[in-house]
Order: sequence, then structure tokens, then C-alpha cells
Amino acid sequence: MTAARRKITKAEKQSASPARGRRGIKAKPVMPQTASSKTEEQMAARLATLEPGSKRFVVLDAAIRFKRSWVELAQYLTRVREEGLFKEWGYRSFEAYAQHELHLKKETAQKLVRSYDFLNAHERPQLEAVVRGAQNAEPLPSFQALDILAEARQNPYLDEDSYREIRDQVFRDDPPPAQVRKLVKERAPEPPPEEEDPQRRLRKCLSLAERLYGMLLEEDVPDNIAQSVEQAVGGLRRMLDE
Repeated sequence: MTAARRKITKAEKQSASPARGRRGIKAKPVMPQTASSKTEEQMAARLATLEPGSKRFVVLDAAIRFKRSWVELAQYLTRVREEGLFKEWGYRSFEAYAQHELHLKKETAQKLVRSYDFLNAHERPQLEAVVRGAQNAEPLPSFQALDILAEARQNPYLDEDSYREIRDQVFRDDPPPAQVRKLVKERAPEPPPEEEDPQRRLRKCLSLAERLYGMLLEEDVPDNIAQSVEQAVGGLRRMLDE
């Protein structure tokens, strides 16, 4: 028997032998898990503890099927936020509920709700067609792209024609979010920031110095410290009077 054959036989014996943990107790084979599979298991385990058909059940179920239908989850999330259902379920905030029960990042949950609100307010026919499951319903863009489109609609530097061009391209091509943001910037460049009035900055400094001086008078600090701040207050006042 060759050395190669002996190695194969040994490996086969090892794979056929039951795995044993400490103290010789037979252990179940453990499959490597990714963070995603662990998360899905946690969500599925939570789902099993809930009453089927309950509001909490259907929202978590939609989250598990999130990759297949973001619109359904966004619709439920909007209702959870508007009706404050998360409080009934023991969470102090909508974001905490989304993060701990649905395993959604705060930003993701907010974008989902904003995108749904945008569709409901400005693209209702398309939204209703998708929700009804109409055969002629056109696929919606990603919620990330719609979130940027919602921001663009509120941009005071973007005219209506430019917005319509971007809107049509988003619904037609479903471009990546970065490309949508680039389209908005090309058609509505942000104006350069205005230089702050020097007098305004001085007034801010004076306000802070006066507050500090008042606090020092109430504390047990050396006189020279309070006097230094008092002198600074006087100096700032003189500068503003000039």
C-alpha cells in the first residue's frame, strides 16, 4: 500500500468517526457560519416566538425577506414609526427597534421610510401598482437611489426640468446611488459657502465670554482669573463699538 493510499485511508477514517467534544461527549458537527447566517438564525428564532399574523410578526417576517422586496418592509416600517408600535414592543425608539429586532442599521431604516414616504407622496401610481402586484407594474428603483431623489426634489438649486430628467433616468435605469448623486450635483451645483460676517463672530465671542464670566463669579476661583475674563469682555465690547 502506498503512502498516498495510507493518507487517504486515515482521512476517511477520521471523517467517518463521530466528532467528540471534551470528556469524550459526542458533539454535533458545526458548520462555519457567516455573520449573515447568524443574523438570519437570530431573526428566525425571534419570529418563531411571535404570534403568526400579529403586527410584530409580519414586520419581522418582511425584514427576513427584505432582499426580495424592500417596498413591503418599508411599508411596514412606516406604519411602525407612525403608530409608535415599537413602544408597545418594549423599544424606546424606532431606530432601536430596527437595529435590535430587524438587524437594520439606523441609516438603512431611515432611508427605507423616507423612500416609501417619497413614493407615497409623489409617485403613488407606481407604488400602488407594485403593492397590488399588478402584472404591468414596473420595477421600482432601489431605495438608496430613491432616497437621493427625494433629497433632490427638495433642492432649491435644482429646477423642475432638471429634476424631471433625473427622476426619469432613475426610474428607467435604476442607476447606483453614487451616480444619482453625481447627476444632482452636475445639474444643481452647491453655491460656495458665504463668508461669515466678522462682526457676527465677535458677537458670538462676546456672548461666550459673558457667560463664562458669569459662571466664574458663582464659583470659588482666584480673583485674577475672573478679572482676566472681565477684561476680555470689556475688550470685545470696545471692538464691537468701534
